[in-house]
Amino acid sequence: MKKTRFILMLLVAAALVSCKKPTNYGDLSVGIDYSVNGGYLITDSLCYHTEAGNTFMITEIQWFISRLELQNEQGEWVELTHRETDGNSQTAAIFYIDTNIPESQTLLLEAIPTGNYTRLRFTFGLDEEDNLTGLFCNPPESNMFWPEPLGGGYHYMKLNGRFVNANDELVPLNTHLGIGQNADHTEFYQNYFSVEGPIDLVVAENKENLILLSMVVDNWFRNPNLYDFNVYGSAIMQNQAAQQALKENGQDVFTWSVVSNVLE
Repeated sequence: MKKTRFILMLLVAAALVSCKKPTNYGDLSVGIDYSVNGGYLITDSLCYHTEAGNTFMITEIQWFISRLELQNEQGEWVELTHRETDGNSQTAAIFYIDTNIPESQTLLLEAIPTGNYTRLRFTFGLDEEDNLTGLFCNPPESNMFWPEPLGGGYHYMKLNGRFVNANDELVPLNTHLGIGQNADHTEFYQNYFSVEGPIDLVVAENKENLILLSMVVDNWFRNPNLYDFNVYGSAIMQNQAAQQALKENGQDVFTWSVVSNVLE
């Protein structure tokens, strides 16, 4: 009798497993764009102004985001990874974006479980777990290295250009974000930050779902800290006050929207 009951229990469990609804998936892409002073980014043009009164130009923006996730209606977070990876599970969730590399401006993400998603979040830069010296062996990612004496790992962002200084001279603008340090070089500071907010996204099967992620470049220099290039200078890798100001300003740099669900 006990043996018969045990067999019945196994049959019921097997039936429950076989009746479990299979997970379906949809594709997802994140397109990247940039705005400055209310318009699309134009590189190599001395046409932009900050609220601090700086006139500047941008030549390139190179940056990392990582830990990109969506939250479903059940409150579960789904981590997004590259559709095609090099087999390294750590780098699969890290995205390098470069205005000089058009294909990097679209993030092609691994199949996402279908359903409704209500929040999006990501890390600007790389956290302590990801930001390891030697993680990337090949350019362009390897070119983002952050010197070991300054904390090692990689830049979070290189926003390069030029600005007109107080002497009316056109000088380099190297807004390089990464690990900071104190004045006597005895303590390091992590300057990455998390960005999170609502989204109304339906991931449907057999559809290419598209999110547009925008960097509002001039917001780096606006709020809550009025950022003056003449005060902080052309190079800030060892200037934690500048790093901290930009970290705080970064909270409203990014916006996103669902563009459409396009049939494949």
